[in-house]
Amino acid sequence: MNIGAREMLFIMVLAAVPISAWYFVFQPRNNDIAEARAEIDAMQGTLIQLSELNQKVGDLGVAVNESEIRLARFRENIPDADDVDEMLSELDQIGVRNKLNVKSIRTMKQVDVGGYSELPLSLNIEGDFAGIYRFIADVESLPRITRVSELELKRDLVKHGRNADESQKVGMIEMKLTLVIYFEDEFINESDAEGAEG
Repeated sequence: MNIGAREMLFIMVLAAVPISAWYFVFQPRNNDIAEARAEIDAMQGTLIQLSELNQKVGDLGVAVNESEIRLARFRENIPDADDVDEMLSELDQIGVRNKLNVKSIRTMKQVDVGGYSELPLSLNIEGDFAGIYRFIADVESLPRITRVSELELKRDLVKHGRNADESQKVGMIEMKLTLVIYFEDEFINESDAEGAEG
């Protein structure tokens, strides 16, 4: 069988069709598929990261909510600036209730801390040991947050009374106390003015 030019051209065209189809159709399509797979892998990686972040943010949201609840509870125990005068009056009443001579309650310099302020109070109180003890216990049981930063006790045997059975002299105790109260907002500090006289 003799192959002529016409048959040779036909065979070449038949061979060129799959080669050109591979080169012009399949190869670009394979490249597109590879790029699409790379994009899908990148997107899946991003989704995994977003999922992890979402879980952390969810946990962070719960932590923020819990912190806000704790902060609200803490703020319940911190008076506003308007309530500071009420606290001073309450301290004086505690002294009177425990039969103490509240010689002075003096405000000291206010200290501003992030979100709240501290107001140190200098108290000078005189009375018997039982009254002094009850005073400190009553201050400790106040619903508001307070802190004793300094405490000095002196016993004066010259000023004395007698205990219940009149047999033993009981000396008077003078207590100098620095009590720190916490509050929100600004409190106008009347610089070291006498807050109460007893």
